[in-house]
Amino acid sequence: MLFKIRIFIIIILTWGSISSQNSRIPPPPCYANDNTGAGGVIGNGGYLGGYDGTTLQFGFSLGTDVEGVEFNDVFVLYIATGATGRSVIDHTVDDDADSYRIAITNSNAYGYGSDIYFPAGIEVNYAIAIDINSGGLYGIPNSGNIGTGGLNFISSVNSTLTSNIQEGFQISFDCTDIGLNSQDDFAMFGVYVSHTGYTYDEGYGGITAGTQGSDDIIFNGDFPYESCWGYGTLNANEFDKSNFKAYYFDGELHISGINDLTRISIFDLFGRKISSTRHQIFGFKAIPIKLNRDQLQLIVIETNNKRKILKVIPK
Repeated sequence: MLFKIRIFIIIILTWGSISSQNSRIPPPPCYANDNTGAGGVIGNGGYLGGYDGTTLQFGFSLGTDVEGVEFNDVFVLYIATGATGRSVIDHTVDDDADSYRIAITNSNAYGYGSDIYFPAGIEVNYAIAIDINSGGLYGIPNSGNIGTGGLNFISSVNSTLTSNIQEGFQISFDCTDIGLNSQDDFAMFGVYVSHTGYTYDEGYGGITAGTQGSDDIIFNGDFPYESCWGYGTLNANEFDKSNFKAYYFDGELHISGINDLTRISIFDLFGRKISSTRHQIFGFKAIPIKLNRDQLQLIVIETNNKRKILKVIPK
């Protein structure tokens, strides 16, 4: 069934305490489900994402700031693009060729096999599997039995996760890798799974607390995506909703339509504030701003009664 959907995502990460989360991130990120079956490495987290017209980028903050919590397993994201896919990943889908495929298919290779159910009307056709050694994008055939090696490896997702105590990481891949173009809609779901297919309850999408081991994973869709910062549509300017104009080009932020004292704040993809300055603007101003190349950053422009958030990936 093809339909417009916003982003659901189940992810592994933590953004520090709730109070610091709400105060330091410009727009709210998508938060996970608060479950802690694996210590909160996923369930206490959130993410930010962006799109530069070609590449999808996601930034995750991990729960490794809590003593004893480590990223030792596999984070799996399931992607539904609207094309024909699978509404259930059951015992007919069991790829045990390696630990990533075991995690994606919840293989029974080690006796933890279980079924994965997605909300009504949603069919997944891609998956991403990430651990501290690698991160890859896989295609899920939409019909038939899938056995050893049956998932289609597509590409790396350029994961920057290399340590089990790392505070955060990023992934990126081309939207065409999953058959999408600008303005297309998609949905994502995710879960934290061991290399042997042991299920944890941490993620996004309404996984029942206490789900573990060989329990079925049920994404019931109980996820407040309306309040998510991020995107389900591949739209680089989705926060361009104020009645003034702003764009970043050649090392400068160009603003027009403001006659007010204006705060310009720069945030990285993890929601950390890099800088904040004030500028008096009389109609138009070009403000030099140095940003990191090839990294998604947020420029937050605020006056007393206006706010605009630009997602920028300088080349």
